[in-house]
Amino acid sequence: MIRPRTLPSTRPSTSFTPRLPLPRPSSRGIAAPRAFSSGSSRRRYLPLTLLPAGLLLLPSLSCDSDPATSPPQSPLTIAPVSELLRSWFVWAMICTPGMVDCSPGLLSIISRTPLRRPVEWFVRHTFFAQFNPGETVAECMSEVRSLRKSNIGSVVNYSAEMDESGLHESGAEKREREEKDRQRRLEQVVVALDVMGEFEKTLPLEQRGASGLALKMTGLIDANVLERASYTLLRMRYAAPLTPITTPNSAAFVPYPGTPESADGQVLARDHMKKLVDPKELFSLQGKVDAMGTKVEDVRLKEGDLEQLATLWQKLRMLGQRAKDNNVILVIDAEHTWYQPAMDAYTLLLSEEFNRPTGNPKDISPVIYGTYQSYLTRQPTHLLAAIAHAEANGYALGLKVVRGAYYLQERKKWADEGRVGNDPIWPTKPATDLSYNGAIDTLLSTLSGQLKGKHPERALSVVFGTHNTESTDSICENLIKYGLAEKDKESGLLRFDPAAKGHVRVAQLYGMKDDLTNSMAGRFVNDGNPVAYKYISYGALAEVMPFLGRRAIENKSMMSGEQGAAGERKRVGRELWRRVFG
Repeated sequence: MIRPRTLPSTRPSTSFTPRLPLPRPSSRGIAAPRAFSSGSSRRRYLPLTLLPAGLLLLPSLSCDSDPATSPPQSPLTIAPVSELLRSWFVWAMICTPGMVDCSPGLLSIISRTPLRRPVEWFVRHTFFAQFNPGETVAECMSEVRSLRKSNIGSVVNYSAEMDESGLHESGAEKREREEKDRQRRLEQVVVALDVMGEFEKTLPLEQRGASGLALKMTGLIDANVLERASYTLLRMRYAAPLTPITTPNSAAFVPYPGTPESADGQVLARDHMKKLVDPKELFSLQGKVDAMGTKVEDVRLKEGDLEQLATLWQKLRMLGQRAKDNNVILVIDAEHTWYQPAMDAYTLLLSEEFNRPTGNPKDISPVIYGTYQSYLTRQPTHLLAAIAHAEANGYALGLKVVRGAYYLQERKKWADEGRVGNDPIWPTKPATDLSYNGAIDTLLSTLSGQLKGKHPERALSVVFGTHNTESTDSICENLIKYGLAEKDKESGLLRFDPAAKGHVRVAQLYGMKDDLTNSMAGRFVNDGNPVAYKYISYGALAEVMPFLGRRAIENKSMMSGEQGAAGERKRVGRELWRRVFG
């Protein structure tokens, strides 16, 4: 992550440049593992390691680059050459045909050979360093503090995830190992919430509540249980009297994977419910639900599942309370749709409990944020259902809106299993873009109305996750359109209406689209409440490396095109070309 240098203090004009602090040379430093105690000396040779590859790929660099188009005040202009070489090499490799697809298998093979140590060193100082500022949340905090000084907030994410490859294996040793892994992940999340909370306490009171932690629910429970619970919820919703959101011909119908209801607690959080359905009724739910693409043979609850789901609920409640006590937002990440009904329902139950305004100005609201994937055909009506539920039940809705990254797996699974109807993904990329832009309009217009209504303390808050310049422009335009922000007459920067501060944020992944992040930070008056955010992954290399390649495949669509790896490579390549040839 590179930030622009501080400019002299002058009277602002309509042609503005972000007034941000000088970056610290150590802001991207990574603590070397014990096995490489001389890592600092070895890092000095990294540019020499990459130089041959850079020379071999120089023709593509020059072809991509047009020095005349390089921004005069690009944050890349102050980056060390070693960092530019590393970044360009990483993006060039990702752009290489077949590289992303073969990387998981290649890493797996190498990890079992004598080449493991040198390859780990290479990965640590190239791909890992590009996307992870540390192995622990404590190692990330220097970057979190540095970003905040640049008017950029942070959402941290422990990225050692559940490995789906062994989901259907059995054995007592495997179960014991997985339970230990889940307990370790839970402990890591608790530590991260506390560390981010301590950071928040160092800030002035009016600037607190702008740090977050992202949580993957599948890391805390056997994902098979979540899948069985999800199919049970879909069947339970359609066993009850139909409502507009469950009636296929209704304008309010929410397609697969549906939308959550408070009654879902009957399956997920039975100690939370005043009246309980007989468990036998839940275990007996079976059959197909054509409206949700559910088949007769889809799994249903097993003995012991309700207890595991109740245990997960207690863990989530504990995390929700910890987040609230620390004034840190808790973002529930979206995952595959076959887990989503249960995850959506847990998010709703958490929101009902922790997103109710307390009246204490020191408390943030909302605390819980759910993730809404715009590539799903349910997005437009799902958003409306979520807004309506929050307004009817007296809590503030928290949302993270993204396009989505799993469409290849979603379409393949739907087709392979012969499910009824179209798969849950919009048929084209433009349709997904339309869905995303529609969400921008819906949410900002709703926010404007809520802030002017009877209960502004229950107004929604949203984080827009996007690497798309057109989307960030649309967000800014709609902020003005709906009276949530206005242009400062002297500086030309956007200034939020006081009531709207902290309700709208825009995030990019750490290590990607730094130009867009800095641009967003520089478009707004710095009032201590950042609009621009970075989503920061961390984790020990030994834990994270097996997933780096797999996650690259899952996000391949996002990494492609001018908004992805190719665009990043060209952006860095232009700066390298300028440095070499002037």
